[in-house]
Amino acid sequence: MIHLANCVLSIGSGLMLAFPGVLNPDITSKNGTGIYVTSDQASWLASSNGFSGVVGFFLLPNIMQVIGRKFVFMGLNFLAALGFLIFAIADNVPCLFVARIIQGVPMCGVYITTMLVGEYADPKRRGYFSTLKKSSAAIGSLISHSLALRWNWKQVAAFSVIPNTVSLILTFLWPESPSYLALTGKYDECEKSHSWLFGDSLESKKDLEQLVASQIERKRLAGKNNFKTDISKLLKKDFIKPFVIVSILTMLVDAVGRYYTFAYVVQILIEVTNDKSIAAYCAIGSDMLTFVALLMSSYVIRFVKRRTLLFVAGAICASLMLLTSLITFVKSHYDIGGSINWWLTPSIILLNIFIANVGVIPASFAIICEIFPLEHKGTGICASGIVFTVLYTLVMKCTPLMMEKTGVEGTFGIYALHVIVGLVILYFILNETKDKTLVDIEKEIKGVKQFNCDVVYLTDRPLIGS
Repeated sequence: MIHLANCVLSIGSGLMLAFPGVLNPDITSKNGTGIYVTSDQASWLASSNGFSGVVGFFLLPNIMQVIGRKFVFMGLNFLAALGFLIFAIADNVPCLFVARIIQGVPMCGVYITTMLVGEYADPKRRGYFSTLKKSSAAIGSLISHSLALRWNWKQVAAFSVIPNTVSLILTFLWPESPSYLALTGKYDECEKSHSWLFGDSLESKKDLEQLVASQIERKRLAGKNNFKTDISKLLKKDFIKPFVIVSILTMLVDAVGRYYTFAYVVQILIEVTNDKSIAAYCAIGSDMLTFVALLMSSYVIRFVKRRTLLFVAGAICASLMLLTSLITFVKSHYDIGGSINWWLTPSIILLNIFIANVGVIPASFAIICEIFPLEHKGTGICASGIVFTVLYTLVMKCTPLMMEKTGVEGTFGIYALHVIVGLVILYFILNETKDKTLVDIEKEIKGVKQFNCDVVYLTDRPLIGS
């Protein structure tokens, strides 16, 4: 039920990410549905939710640590649905900006829902559920681009209210996170929630004991917090290292096209093919490839180590992006390969999208949901979210600008260089996280040596009753 609600939320997120591709062509045309904006205004509209996203990343992660995961999850769904409702009834440009800005606040759901997978899923299935979540976003994008063939953007917006409403209702049917309950000292409720989620096996009880023990130890060492100690936490290795890793992974996800292909794939393909009809159907093909790729990755990620998957897929994506840049440069400057360019370049772009969604994107989000120690999750989401919103805003605003100034060749060349630099840095600092418990990952980040033992208790008996 939990992961179903998360997947339905992701369908809504996919609709939101793809919506600029439905909205912008209409409102930038004087023959549209009545609201007209310039190309510059359209790019600001597409990126405006990044600014309000900063507010969401400041508020919601901290609320999540105080009130709980379920309350924040409900808020994400409510705000996303409200934004689409305003789009559906909008009759002027300010209303469009209000709707997009409201939808920016729950953008932190990209990290919050990914980290919820880490807390609510068995360690051996985290990658699987994380990938299903990403596949659901592809379904949302596919629905958006498909509906746009028959419906106008207001009708698409009205339909898009449904997934977030369904996800909101499903939230009432699952328990609070055991990690949150342990963090707040509600150990009896933590035990009930943990048993509901993971059962009562010996391994499950061992994981529960480790979770509770780590939080008791954290509270024992924490003592009385003050501003100075809170600031000092941000300078510790177990915060800085995950933050740097998550920030670079976010940059990689942006650079390989997670967000700009959702929003601007039609515009990119029109530049390449000079045919709007071909571009529209290629966009639907892109969404279908994304969905298939993410489904495949749910199996790949279960058997391949996170580092291996990330670096191999990342290297292939960088190569394909450089190849796209080279082919389009030769075509535009020397008019070579014109007879085959209409299908060759789109094929390479679609292949790059496929590889990115098989490897780079699912591996990145799987690591993101695992890498932050529990005591830093609220602050980590907030800090990483600011990086995410800044990068998202830059990508959504600058991609059309780069297309205009440097063409497809320059745009893909620039993004390829970002992928290469990110992979080089991660090669030296990224830990392997596959099939490890959150406690084990936390100890590895902190540099704590681990010992093999069946069950670890702080006393001669379990910390909570069996």
